[in-house]
Amino acid sequence: MQRIVLFALFSTLFATILSHPASAEFPQKRINRVIYVTLDGVRWQDVYLDRSHFAKIWTLYAPRLSFYGEPGSHTTMSAASIPVSLPSYQSQMSGSVQPCTDNECGRIRVQTLPEYLINRLHFAKQDVAIFSSWPEVAYAAESKPGTAYCNAGNLPVTDPVSHRPDEVMAALNHQQDLDHPGYKPNRYDKYTFAQALHYLEKYHPRFLWISLVNADDEAHFQNLQHYHRMLSYYDDALNGLFKTLKSMRLDDSTMVIVTTDHGRGNNENWTTHGKDYPESSRTWAFVMNGKLAPTKRERDTDHYDTLSIRPAIEQVFS
Repeated sequence: MQRIVLFALFSTLFATILSHPASAEFPQKRINRVIYVTLDGVRWQDVYLDRSHFAKIWTLYAPRLSFYGEPGSHTTMSAASIPVSLPSYQSQMSGSVQPCTDNECGRIRVQTLPEYLINRLHFAKQDVAIFSSWPEVAYAAESKPGTAYCNAGNLPVTDPVSHRPDEVMAALNHQQDLDHPGYKPNRYDKYTFAQALHYLEKYHPRFLWISLVNADDEAHFQNLQHYHRMLSYYDDALNGLFKTLKSMRLDDSTMVIVTTDHGRGNNENWTTHGKDYPESSRTWAFVMNGKLAPTKRERDTDHYDTLSIRPAIEQVFS
């Protein structure tokens, strides 16, 4: 009888282990890299109110994401600086509002997040990469140029080790030059993103910032149709990013943060933003495999802003 009881207990325990293989044999992977994507000037309304612009994000990935600034979510998201691009990006990379009030303020003067990762945490230069369509992002990414790998604006991409373009980089550089002459300062986002994705697959950087700007360009050009077309492109690009991470088996160990630098004015002022349009301070964000750091808690609402970014990323590498 005792043997029968012991056999029954063993059978039950064995069945329990088999029915929970994830907890028994496959512990959750530690998050050890961050991909940071900024979509310049994309309105919160176009992310949350009309979900057709980011249809793939909502239908394929929403259950895995944490959303910030969504109406009814008990969270807010805003630009901590004035709602202008370079001041906002400098606050994101420094973790504090900088004495920068316009896009002509020049290079940031304090240590940035990419520089912290290299100088303090001793990441290799090729492990910290910035790809931007807008050249001024370089003035937010580094206080000392050349610390990290930074390719910003309508420039050819070269390999960080050989300092020459590899075959893929060269082909994209050539097509970029044919499609978009070098005298235009903003690179087309499709080339920025393609180069960044190739870099991700080749070097597996620990921190990768992809900064896209063409939606903001189209809004300032007052072309709503082209602005919406860029949003659909961003949806496809993010879908491509998530698929790439999955194919590389990095989707469970990578934090992905997607956000913007500022919002836009309401109604007929949708084409612009800045201190004269306080509503353009309202922004949004979503995160996979992680959480942002609230800057203020008030009753049942957590407040987040551009100063919530750097602490969340540093926490990953602490």
